Amino acid sequence: MKRKVKITLVAVICIYGVTVAGVNIADLKVGFDYDDTLIFSTPAFRAGAASGQESYSEGYWRVVNQSFNVEKVKLVPMSIALIYKALGFDVVIITARQGYGGEELQEHWKWLAKEFHFERNKSSILEKGSFVAFFGDSDSDITEALEAGVRPIRVKRSKKSDYTGKYHPGQYKEFILPFSD
Repeated sequence: MKRKVKITLVAVICIYGVTVAGVNIADLKVGFDYDDTLIFSTPAFRAGAASGQESYSEGYWRVVNQSFNVEKVKLVPMSIALIYKALGFDVVIITARQGYGGEELQEHWKWLAKEFHFERNKSSILEKGSFVAFFGDSDSDITEALEAGVRPIRVKRSKKSDYTGKYHPGQYKEFILPFSD
């Protein structure tokens, strides 16, 4: 019995090693939208709104981007990001936010993501890499992944999210990640 366990363990380690090597050789990536995908970010946006800064101004975005300490991790999408990372994939985070004051936010996520982009046109980044999937919550996340030829995976928004626009899960026949809200 112990011999079978050892052989199985060796086989699992070998399969893992081959998988990681193949992923690294192919330079495969997986992308994640930030707001309402990896993170429940409504508290940061509320901080921006309460700051007295004009909505969507440079000052507003500085407050939002520097309020990551009040955001909450979404367990299922984060777990999946960690699994991809463990398998050797480069995890890339893309947010449609403006980047004002976002250096600390990017630094905060270096442990997970090889790249963190502030970019409204997410397809421009998805087209440049060998992405196997893009996780996003909004309709535009899904359409931009499709436009770039990347498999879209819909993450459900939290029912507590203040952002309700551009959200029609299943409209594009995309896979919807269970328990992701």
